[in-house]
Amino acid sequence: MKYNDVKASVVAPAITGAQVGSSSAFREFLAWQPSTWPQTPQSIDDEFIGKLRGIFDSSMLDEIDNVIRDVQQANGDLQHRGHVVGIALFSALYAISFYGYHSRKKREQIPNFVKAHFPPEYRPYAKNLLVLYRHAMSHHWNLFGGGLLPGDEPPREEHRVLYFGLLNFRDALRAATDDFLEKLKSDIHLQAQTLSGYGSLRRYARG
Repeated sequence: MKYNDVKASVVAPAITGAQVGSSSAFREFLAWQPSTWPQTPQSIDDEFIGKLRGIFDSSMLDEIDNVIRDVQQANGDLQHRGHVVGIALFSALYAISFYGYHSRKKREQIPNFVKAHFPPEYRPYAKNLLVLYRHAMSHHWNLFGGGLLPGDEPPREEHRVLYFGLLNFRDALRAATDDFLEKLKSDIHLQAQTLSGYGSLRRYARG
């Protein structure tokens, strides 16, 4: 066989999103590839909740933790590196809250999730987290009416400006996610909303 007869493959599997070129029937569940997620079940059980936890942890929260850890090892803390981490955290808040709290009134999704599941110190600022942080950072990249700190500082207002630490918010989002999944075991309304949200996302999956 001549050397020039060997053709190297230039095809690599997707690291996230849809997979192309293989049958979904034989794929293992991969949290970051929606095309491998199971079809929407008729009811919620421990197995389905475990899949949701995998989606939230493996493709969102654990990935953000990996970035935080890399930044801390390279830089010591999140000074001058926290902006992108903040955007990722608020994108994760939107993504996780969608499952149980999506509605036609999108302005209610994040505040309702925060009031229901976040630690008490964040609940008075539920609307602020949507408008001052999630909208500002996702749509305009910068903060205009709020501030972020690099450490574990709890939320506080100073001169009418809300501040809290990125690491504190990261821990609060994890605690809220755990609380959501725990309540999902018995809250019938939350179960119906979550199945609806999951189903609407799963239908978009390709591959």
